[in-house]
Amino acid sequence: MQTRRLNGTALQVIRELAGLRHGQLAKRAEVDPGYLTKLENGARQPSPAVMRRLADSLGVSLEAISYPVITQEAA
Repeated sequence: MQTRRLNGTALQVIRELAGLRHGQLAKRAEVDPGYLTKLENGARQPSPAVMRRLADSLGVSLEAISYPVITQEAA
């Protein structure tokens, strides 16, 4: 099974390149600014729904701010 994990550094770089301040992206994506800080620093991983809202708020694909992770399902 494949899932995706947020790349906090990519999120921060794309946010800065888009000219958005931290609070602006948090408001657009409907997340707490403190939570966004933790996401950008790699201290937390968002739900798929939050990751989608972040990508949509930045106008980029989900793949631009995340990377695939292969997980094995328990037998």
